[in-house]
Order: sequence, then C-alpha cells, then structure tokens
Amino acid sequence: MGFFSKIREKIAHFMSGRYGSDQLNMTLVVVALIVTVIGSFTSWRIPFMIVADVILVVVFIRMLSKDRYKRAHENEVYLAKTMGARRAVSEWINRVKNSKKYHYYICPKCKARLRVPRGIGQVTITCKKCGEKFDRKA
Repeated sequence: MGFFSKIREKIAHFMSGRYGSDQLNMTLVVVALIVTVIGSFTSWRIPFMIVADVILVVVFIRMLSKDRYKRAHENEVYLAKTMGARRAVSEWINRVKNSKKYHYYICPKCKARLRVPRGIGQVTITCKKCGEKFDRKA
C-alpha cells in the first residue's frame, strides 16, 4: 500500500461519522472568499479578514460535526430559503445558453415565460398557462 493510499485511508477513518461538506458550506466558503477579496482592496483589511476567518471556522465546525441530523436540517433550511434565487439563476443561465435557438417572451396576461424558436418570422403565440394569444416576431 502506497503512502497516499495510507493517508487517504486515515482521512476516511477520521471522517467516518462526521457530516462533511454540503451546499451551505460551499456557499459559506465562497462568501469568505468574497469578503477576503473585498478586504484586500479596502483600508479595513483586518476586520474583513477576521470576518472571513470566522466564516471559515464555522465551515470547519460544520464539516467535522458528528450531529449529522442537525447539519442536514440546517442545509435543508438554507436550500428552502434560497430556492427562488437558485431557480432564477438557473433559468437565466439556460436562457443565455439557448439564446441563439430561441426567443423568450412574457405573456401579457399571466406573466408566464414562453419560448419560441428563432427564425420563423411573425408568429401568433398561445400561452400554455392561460390561453392568451398575442403576435410577435420570432
């Protein structure tokens, strides 16, 4: 057994029964990184670094915690509270990826987002949600 295999085995043994990382931890790491970068460009460098260090300590405490149910509940609460923002970002990314294939329109009646293929000229769009019809150039 090689050196790195032994190290990997010892880390796996140490982490057994511990919570590990999740989406909340990853978000906290990104926030700590952003706070660090902002702190490096301001005159208040020390307070920003202290805040970033406190955030990272919280991340390590959560990772090494053996109270898996409590950490999982914290992550579920985080995911529930950020669902709308995460969905909006995901939809925006999909719209940017598909912008060469599709035009996106909003129904004037129910405000639903509708997707129409590009390059078909003048088209009458029927909203699948409310049945409203309106004309647009696609």
